[in-house]
Amino acid sequence: MRISACITTRNRTESLDICLKALWNSQVKPHMVVVSDDSSDPEVQQANYQVVQKYPGTNYIQGPRRGVCANRNNAVNAISESETDFVAFVDDDICVQPEFFSVAIERYSQMSNQERNQTILTGTSKNEYAHFVPARLTFQGHFSPTDDTPQTVVIHATVFPRQFLTQEQWDENIFFGYEDAELALRAIKRGYKILYCPELKADINPVNSVLATGTSDLDIGGLNYYDLNIEAARLYIGIKRYKDLFPNPLKLIAFLLIYFLQMSRYLFRNKAIQAWPEIIRRSRIQRLLLPSGI
Repeated sequence: MRISACITTRNRTESLDICLKALWNSQVKPHMVVVSDDSSDPEVQQANYQVVQKYPGTNYIQGPRRGVCANRNNAVNAISESETDFVAFVDDDICVQPEFFSVAIERYSQMSNQERNQTILTGTSKNEYAHFVPARLTFQGHFSPTDDTPQTVVIHATVFPRQFLTQEQWDENIFFGYEDAELALRAIKRGYKILYCPELKADINPVNSVLATGTSDLDIGGLNYYDLNIEAARLYIGIKRYKDLFPNPLKLIAFLLIYFLQMSRYLFRNKAIQAWPEIIRRSRIQRLLLPSGI
């Protein structure tokens, strides 16, 4: 079984090097690795390219610079179904555990061919701040722990059948946040099973990690860059969930009412009501009304 890795990077040469080193130090090596570089500075691009050259079996391509979802699509589209069986998405601030690929192969080897083609394996990731496990989505789109079959994946510790990524691509209307939950919902709609595999592990490198340092880069009405994108994505995905993926007009209306009431109350209490227009702008909910939307 061939498992390849797609790395998305941007302006973090040191992190990229650490990420690639962890990948190629795995007990079972990835079949191939593609690095899609969204860096805009030619000097950074050259530095990243030089890092990639240290690791045979790794291909460097330039990214589209339209956000992480577009960059992931760019990476996976550089690997055809004939070249690999499964794909893992690894951001440049992630270090997979040495047994990552061997664990995935072992679990898939226990399945029939049909089961392998219809199963997404997902595990856990952690840093010094949090431990992430797959979950279910509440009605309002929050992550909720579950002992049942999960509805979400832990993106940095997940292996997808390559054929699924031909059927579905990352939704590029989502700039950042919840994009893995939205893709998991489409997988479920297509009949794929998400299987929790706790032995599948990845660590989040604290060097320049978004979760560690990217939460205070921008402040609008008391909300930082991370929070603004998360809430915008939750609004977009909630509408898409009840309008297109699992259509239910009553649930759609209820979701919108509760979302706007709860968010207005939260913003008012935090004296951040001026953040509303930015949340709406970032959500890109108007794209859901266009025929070209995913």
